[in-house]
Amino acid sequence: MKKIYMCSALLIMLAGCQQAEMQEDKEVNSAVPDSMEASIAIKGSLDKGKEVILETTVKQGSRLVNEADEVLFEVRKSGQDKREMLDSKNTGSGKYQVMHTFTEQGKYIVIAHVTAKGLHVMPEKEVVIPEHENESATAHPSTDVSIEFQSNPVKAGSSSTFAASVELDGKPLTNADVNFEVWKDGSEESHFTRAEDEGNGRYQNKVSFVEPGTYKVQVHVEKDEVHEHQLQTIQVN
Repeated sequence: MKKIYMCSALLIMLAGCQQAEMQEDKEVNSAVPDSMEASIAIKGSLDKGKEVILETTVKQGSRLVNEADEVLFEVRKSGQDKREMLDSKNTGSGKYQVMHTFTEQGKYIVIAHVTAKGLHVMPEKEVVIPEHENESATAHPSTDVSIEFQSNPVKAGSSSTFAASVELDGKPLTNADVNFEVWKDGSEESHFTRAEDEGNGRYQNKVSFVEPGTYKVQVHVEKDEVHEHQLQTIQVN
C-alpha cells in the first residue's frame, strides 16, 4: 500500500512540474512584438506634370526597418476606382521611395502598403494638386536648375569619383542635399550615395562598382522647394 501511495505522490509531483513548465513557456511565448509604424512624405513641388518623390519611413518601436519584405505605393484620384500600384526602392535608414508624376489637378489618395516581419501597415496621405488659372500669378517663383555631371573612367572592382556642379538661376546652389542613385541597366535594385558638399555648388563622392556593364546614374538635388534630377548612362569596363 505504501508503494502505491509513493507512486501516486510521485505522479502528482511530475504533473505539477509539467504544468508549471507549460505555464512558463506560455508566458514567454505570449510576449507581443512592437507594433510597426510607417509615415508618408512627398518630396518636391506639388504641381501638375511635376515629378516628385513618394517616400515612406518604416519603424518598429524605436528601430528603423531596413529590410521590409515589400513596400508598394497605391495612388488613385479621389472619387475614382482606377489606381496605380508602384514598387518602391529601399534607400536606407528605413526609407523607401518611388518617383511619380501627378498628371492632373485635383485631390489624390496615396497609400503605402508595407509588409515586414509578418506585419502589415497601410498609412494614407491626401495630396492636392492645384490648378493654376493664370500661370504668371502662381505663388511659386520660376526657377532654373542646371546640373553638370562628371566622373572619372570607371572600372569594375574599383571606385570612381562622381561630381555634380549645381546652379540655381545661374548661381551656385550651396547647402543642398545631393545623392547619386546608381543601378545596373535592366536591374530593379539601386544604390544611393550621398554627395559631400565641396562648396561653390560642387558635390562629389566616390562610388564603387563590382561588375562591368552599362549603368544608369541619376543625380538627385533637393533644397527647400527645389527637387531636380538628371539621368545619364555610363559604361563600367
